[in-house]
Amino acid sequence: MNAPWIAIATSLLVAACVSTGPESQIGQQDKAPKRIQMSRTSDCAFQRTIDDFEAINDSYVVLYGMGRRKAYLAEISGGCFDVKGQSALAAVDGDRNGQICGFGRDSIAYRSLGMVEDCRILGLEELSDERRLELGLGAPQPKPRREPKEDTTGDAGSDDGAD
Repeated sequence: MNAPWIAIATSLLVAACVSTGPESQIGQQDKAPKRIQMSRTSDCAFQRTIDDFEAINDSYVVLYGMGRRKAYLAEISGGCFDVKGQSALAAVDGDRNGQICGFGRDSIAYRSLGMVEDCRILGLEELSDERRLELGLGAPQPKPRREPKEDTTGDAGSDDGAD
């Protein structure tokens, strides 16, 4: 009589072990934040030129300057959550030298649930046009060219024939 119950309990135990093993984690790597290889981590940007941002995930933020013509990839510390859902970020110059760098005490801050989250910058890389395209950020907008104005007042040296 106990044999069927032991067989059922054993099969449930085996099923539980199988579903929690490493094989059940297949496909979970897609949900984890992707690691981006940074070529440099000690670049700097002037704090006053940073005017926009785009969060790639909770570990990487792109800081834009000069109307999105300059882009900097910032790797931030792992304790920051929902950075991608933020509508406003601040680049905090922790060492007060006027620059946001990939070293020192500089950070990214945002308000979440009434508290200020401060995420230390672990590395900063100025992005080239090729690197921007590689990360799917698009190429920078070209600087608008100003066309020379044409002289619309007429020919100043012409004689109108009235003497």
